[in-house]
Amino acid sequence: MKNSGIETKKTIDIFSYFTFACFMCTFKEIVDALENICCKKNGGYRHEVRPFAFDLYEDQPLSDGAHLKQSYFFKSNEDTDICVMFSNCSDGWFTLVNVLSKAIQCEACLFSITSSDVLYGALNGFHYINNGKSIRTVYAMQDPHWVFYEDGKQLWFEDGNYYKQHTIKREWTKRYLSLIVNDWASIFIVRSFGKANSLCFWQSCQETEKSKTYKRNKSKK
Repeated sequence: MKNSGIETKKTIDIFSYFTFACFMCTFKEIVDALENICCKKNGGYRHEVRPFAFDLYEDQPLSDGAHLKQSYFFKSNEDTDICVMFSNCSDGWFTLVNVLSKAIQCEACLFSITSSDVLYGALNGFHYINNGKSIRTVYAMQDPHWVFYEDGKQLWFEDGNYYKQHTIKREWTKRYLSLIVNDWASIFIVRSFGKANSLCFWQSCQETEKSKTYKRNKSKK
């Protein structure tokens, strides 16, 4: 977003596409899992505490492998054992979500959301994971017509009325996914990630050949 000279509070509405995950666990469990599993057993990662900012990408996350993987973890101000992960991976860093869910033995839900302003190539959906196992996948995608896919049994927070063919194009959007998020955490999490009282920034320290090439090409522009 370009600076217009007026201080504007950013929300995730500035992105054409974004992903994030909600973990049903405490913030301490997340940090402990990151330190024990990833830092100690795999030295290719580091973490630090720093203020949250929308600085992982500009409009939408890049394809996996083309950049250093990064994410923020935070807990909302509300009194809930739900932690949110916001990453710069187009798939929401699906592998890390699985690893953490298995390590902590908790539920997790990974969301992919496209702005309603996007006319082609939209993807809206979620993956539900429990104890590191994929339980449920649901998404609607434009390819170029709307395609609906689901795998696994419907869960307690779903509304099957939205899965009828005639409603997919009209209502299977950010609006419906916001209703799901409301059950998982609080709708303000979707609108303003900045309202958090526990923060952790997480980054891979190992550059892949794709990420090195991406950085070289970007520096030439």
